[in-house]
Amino acid sequence: MVKVLKMDVFVYVLDRFIPVDLTRNEVLKAFEEDILKPFEFIKETVKNEMKGIKKVEFYDSYFKRDDEFLIEYLVDFSNGRAAVKLIASDNPRKLLMDYYRYERNKYGQSED
Repeated sequence: MVKVLKMDVFVYVLDRFIPVDLTRNEVLKAFEEDILKPFEFIKETVKNEMKGIKKVEFYDSYFKRDDEFLIEYLVDFSNGRAAVKLIASDNPRKLLMDYYRYERNKYGQSED
């Protein structure tokens, strides 16, 4: 029997958490195939928030234990550039804060 982990998966765009109908396993499998492939799953959701997508770049990923992750993309669109995050977690706000701490530590910034 294969264990399928059903978690809450969200797109975080323009300070909003938007739930999407994806499983953790779908996203991880796509990420293993190509780091940009998970963005294709959420492209329509992002297009509803950001008009005129011109370019998408992988920025970073953060994996916490075996059951939570965050994948960040930088998206150029008609009004500039913004980060879009694909988050799999029961508590996406907490994972987002953990990711920001990870980013600060990664670049040697203090938590003032």
